[in-house]
Amino acid sequence: MKLIEYPINELATISHPCSCGKVHKGMIDHIAIGKGALRKLPEFLKEQKLLDGSPLTKEDKLLIVSDVNTWKVAGETVFHMLEEEGYPVEHYIYPYEKMHTEEGHIKELNDHFPEGIKMMIAVGSGTMNDITRYISFHRHMPYYIIGTAPSMDGYASDVSPVIIDNLKRSLPGQCASGIIGDTDILATAPEKMIAAGVGDIMAKFLDINDWKLSHIINGEEYCEEVADLMLLSAQKTVQNIEGLKKRESKALQDLMEALVLSGIAMSYVNTSRPGSAAEHSMAHVMEMTSLLNGEYGELHGTCVGMATCIITRLYEKFLERPIDYEAAAKKAEAFDYDAWVKEIRRVFTSAADPIIKLYEKEKRNDPDNVKDRLKRIKEHESEILSVIRGTMDQAKLAEPCIRGLNGWTTAVPFGFTREHMKDITIYSKEQRDRYAAIQFLYEVGELDELLEEVLDEDYGK
Repeated sequence: MKLIEYPINELATISHPCSCGKVHKGMIDHIAIGKGALRKLPEFLKEQKLLDGSPLTKEDKLLIVSDVNTWKVAGETVFHMLEEEGYPVEHYIYPYEKMHTEEGHIKELNDHFPEGIKMMIAVGSGTMNDITRYISFHRHMPYYIIGTAPSMDGYASDVSPVIIDNLKRSLPGQCASGIIGDTDILATAPEKMIAAGVGDIMAKFLDINDWKLSHIINGEEYCEEVADLMLLSAQKTVQNIEGLKKRESKALQDLMEALVLSGIAMSYVNTSRPGSAAEHSMAHVMEMTSLLNGEYGELHGTCVGMATCIITRLYEKFLERPIDYEAAAKKAEAFDYDAWVKEIRRVFTSAADPIIKLYEKEKRNDPDNVKDRLKRIKEHESEILSVIRGTMDQAKLAEPCIRGLNGWTTAVPFGFTREHMKDITIYSKEQRDRYAAIQFLYEVGELDELLEEVLDEDYGK
């Protein structure tokens, strides 16, 4: 059997000898997604083991983590459900309407952490999940996530994105032992959060494209079965937009499953490659820019969806012109490290040092390194262009899908100026050590010109 043939609850626990030569293993004990799924919680807890292998009992104290919004939506219900089941249970409610996963909020919960807790249950979406994942990992206890919105693809992730000194960093964490997505609860999520989830899933078309390109150009390991799993999830989401508009249970279930599958796929290959490429780097820089300006910013999936639309347009314009390898090599040779550092400090200000340090590891923009990759691009040009063309047939569906849920597909509604968006796009490739669309377009010498065309369309000449 191929991975795409298994139901999600089996994918969560499977040990699958894959055609790529590796054995992919699921790390999640329990998943329930669908109408009335919350009723599965007591059943899951009866079967749950602590990290030392001993069974969770009704003598073991549980901690529910929520914010003021998610407590009202589902946290209070979960609290009373567990009380009625006979578990000792406490709760911590973050007193904020909006919050990010910042080290200050992690410290806040640690400072208020009750005695004797054996397991944590997060009620929420991105921030509640990330904080609980991080703290439970460091306190050596399992955790569950009760999703309240199909808004992001980190439900099954084993890393915790934490904002430290205005820079988002991926820190060690663990997979949730249980994931519950009750469509009756998910249906109450604001449309903006559903649109954010769709944006996060639409990005998978580009993520698999860029993974393939790096496989061809850099020899990076690639798993076709994992890639197909992600593409199928994105394709199902495209088909469900009308159902999502009506908050239909099956459409919400499919979207939530797609978001959870993204994290499972990442765990199979021990990298976020299947679900994160240039658009996620752009989103991280957008979020960082907002924080540096003292603003909350937008939902991660909202940023990802918009960036997906921008990069799709860049790729489409790229396909309309031939690659001038001689001109690209000359541009590569013109790279000036000192000038680059100056630009990084201008764009990232107080968050610049970690980015400069990251560059020193592989010197990705070094002229010799870029020209080596240009040679491989030229050698495999027909294959690369075929991959990108095939991707565009699907990636171009992102814009109408996101707009169908009143989501944003250009940078203009975010409030970023043209120059801000130019900086965000160009320098997002420096935010992480991953070969993806923006780096590729930079190396073939087309990034600046293509981006000006896209920004002309959005902002005017």
